[in-house]
Amino acid sequence: MSSETTVSSSVTVDSEGGEERRYGCLGGNRYIVLAIALLFLSFMLSSIICYNASYVSMVNLHSSPYWEDFIKSNKSIDETNWNDPELPLSERRFAFDTAQKSLGFAAGFLGAIAAVVPMSRLTARFGCHKVMTISGILGTVLVVITPIVITWSFPVFVVLRVFQGITLANLFTTAGVVVNEWAAVNEKGLFISVLSAHVEMGAVFTMPVSGALATSAGWPWVFYLHGAILGALTILWALYYRDRAVKHPFVQRKEWRKISFGKRLNQNGKGPNETPYRKIVSSIVIWGVWIAVIGNFLVSQFSISYAPIYLRGVIGCTPTEAGLLTLIPMACLLVIKFSTGFFSDRIKSISDLTKMKMFNSCALLGSSIFFIILACSSPGGSKVLDVILLSIPMALLGFSSGGYSKCAVMVSGQYSPFVMSIVQIIACSSLMAGSFLVPALTPTDSFSEWQRVFMIYGAVLAITNTIFIVFARAEPAKWAQQKGDLTLAEAVMGSEPKDTKPADYIDPEVGNGSSI
Repeated sequence: MSSETTVSSSVTVDSEGGEERRYGCLGGNRYIVLAIALLFLSFMLSSIICYNASYVSMVNLHSSPYWEDFIKSNKSIDETNWNDPELPLSERRFAFDTAQKSLGFAAGFLGAIAAVVPMSRLTARFGCHKVMTISGILGTVLVVITPIVITWSFPVFVVLRVFQGITLANLFTTAGVVVNEWAAVNEKGLFISVLSAHVEMGAVFTMPVSGALATSAGWPWVFYLHGAILGALTILWALYYRDRAVKHPFVQRKEWRKISFGKRLNQNGKGPNETPYRKIVSSIVIWGVWIAVIGNFLVSQFSISYAPIYLRGVIGCTPTEAGLLTLIPMACLLVIKFSTGFFSDRIKSISDLTKMKMFNSCALLGSSIFFIILACSSPGGSKVLDVILLSIPMALLGFSSGGYSKCAVMVSGQYSPFVMSIVQIIACSSLMAGSFLVPALTPTDSFSEWQRVFMIYGAVLAITNTIFIVFARAEPAKWAQQKGDLTLAEAVMGSEPKDTKPADYIDPEVGNGSSI
């Protein structure tokens, strides 16, 4: 008898009589994959937002060698060549107009929105391993050449940002694939919370490190550093990640059974059928998830981009203080997000549906309440209190990992990568819309202007949370159910559902599954 049992064209495992793999990472290889995926996705995003972090230094004309001559002359800012080719890259500066500022920030999101569907189709055909490896290589090259391109031609730089957005388009889809393939049934909450934290993880590293590096070594080094880290992580992803846990050289039989237990094959034993796009986009539950994404990422935009501006312009912090204080709610958010994922899998006294509604309300409704309180509380009495009050609504978003994020995976099952690809489109659309909306409402950064922004945040968060909790469900939708099919573990171990006899997929030497 062969030492392997073939379940499908893509699912092959060692039989009981086969030789066990020597290196099994103590049965925790899936956690190593989770950590690699988190870091890889985080720096894919960081390679784009590092431009946001270095922007202040790039447009700081006061630090240009030509500033003193400019002050002595009668020239206008536009008449001085701040980007003189004779200057070293680190000493070149840019006097962007309003249109250039908007394009520089928005082009990446535009590229991501346009590429989400094509990238998700490529992922479905070729697998996450190949698609994301190529994306990582492209992202590494693009971020490294950014300083040269932006000093050469701004229109070409905009095109470069669009291509960078293409590398960003598959992050949520990849997260969905990793959760669906590598997470055990009782660990999906943990995997979702960790992988969804790539947005905050990228910002937590990029914002303070980029600011310090741009000041000390020059703004081009921000891009070089991110290119080096992303390149290293791309190599690690290419060497270590596998699209199928069963094909990973370090996944032993025991760990694979834990990962695969409860996951189902289709009638042909070949994994999911063709994605039922029409049924997914007509699902009111999925629409509830997508609507919740709008509220979440509207505030994420504030956390990443506008919180430092508010801290400097309204509360009166110095730029250094503002950068460091922004890390406080981000760090709290990550702690809450990881804790939520852990406990959402282990609290058994409350139903999954109740837990999802509770966590989502803590995130969106809780943030809504505190943004309204923030809008009604004029700053100036105590800087510490002002910072705390601003940090609370941002940190509360960490609870969302146990809310709409988990609902998306539980309801869509094996089709969660497509659902998450739409989440990517909505998230990028929200971020791009916020890039234009918030500056338009806060031209002078006065508290009265920010009051309007906070009231809008509060209203949107409350509405999106209400819609989610009305339509949320905790079981697979009908189009994600495969009644009567074998689970992967049943196919391998020989257990059969009562209404099917899949003799073609069972090796008698494997046993009847009593050891699971």
